[in-house]
Amino acid sequence: MTEIKVVSAKLFLKNPFHIAHGSYDFRENVFLQITKEGKRAYGEAPVVPYYGVTKEQIQADLMMHCTKNMINQYQNLEVLKQFEYSMSACAFSNAIYDLHIQETSSSIQNKHYGTKKSSFTIAYSNDLHKMLENIRTCGFSTIKLKAGFPDDVERVQKIRQQFPHLRIRLDANQGWTFGQACAIINQLQDLEIELIEEPITGTPEQLYRLTQISTIPILLDETIQNAEDLNIYKDCIAGIVVKLAKSGGMQAARILIEKAQSHGLDVMLSSMVESSLGIVQALPLVSLCRWIDLDAPQLLSNDVFSGLSYTDEMPVLSSTALFPTEALMERFSQAEALVLE
Repeated sequence: MTEIKVVSAKLFLKNPFHIAHGSYDFRENVFLQITKEGKRAYGEAPVVPYYGVTKEQIQADLMMHCTKNMINQYQNLEVLKQFEYSMSACAFSNAIYDLHIQETSSSIQNKHYGTKKSSFTIAYSNDLHKMLENIRTCGFSTIKLKAGFPDDVERVQKIRQQFPHLRIRLDANQGWTFGQACAIINQLQDLEIELIEEPITGTPEQLYRLTQISTIPILLDETIQNAEDLNIYKDCIAGIVVKLAKSGGMQAARILIEKAQSHGLDVMLSSMVESSLGIVQALPLVSLCRWIDLDAPQLLSNDVFSGLSYTDEMPVLSSTALFPTEALMERFSQAEALVLE
């Protein structure tokens, strides 16, 4: 007998998240629990406001489409297309993958996933002193600055002055127009910016022009959700950002990474606002990518899973398994189960 339970839980941020799409103090993600023959596995579906999908839609998607047939065919990515949303597919496929690991008595604990250091996200604030203090105390040598605001260039210049050896990545979240992007990128050329994510909502031709004038690699995140999007933009950018929730789970993300690399593109493995669960399930892909941006649990004041730590700026699963907190387990205990005979 297999039981399916779905709940939501708020993940509160230590600092308000100000990006070009809006401001947030928390995200409320959806969590899936699958119990089969005494073994239990979990999946996480991030809820991103500007993606236009609600927690209620994801919960309904999971409860409607989680079937015994899908569990038995977890390696068949075509089956996952029954889910309406990639976040639902991600939660389900990652949970089933974890369940398979348990059933085969293998483990991802303490495995070596390379020595790539993650960046640490610094949300925008109109208080520059606060941002400088956040950078100073974050403990990371690489930061990702949220951009798409009127003072981007001045702010980056001042940060570079204060931290001459800091590795800086920028993420504009489509916050610039094409004209603004041309002017801003030109002013950033000498500031040793490692990469720029999602500068504009633009055509392939516009992005190609940006790439031509920029010595800084330009990567696409929101614009590329799947292989079809990749085919449209593959010739006009330096790389892409891959996220499990955006791709539909670890297996789908791996395929997208390999397709991007076959076109000569670099890849950054990243995350949305997620608990340690989402980060641990991304770890097997770390070695495939040039950069990683897997700092999400470090931004939270209430991670709902324990067992992940950060050593030398890298996410590391400890010797014990990843466990849900008592608060999350209480939510699951109160949730109605879908029983699959």
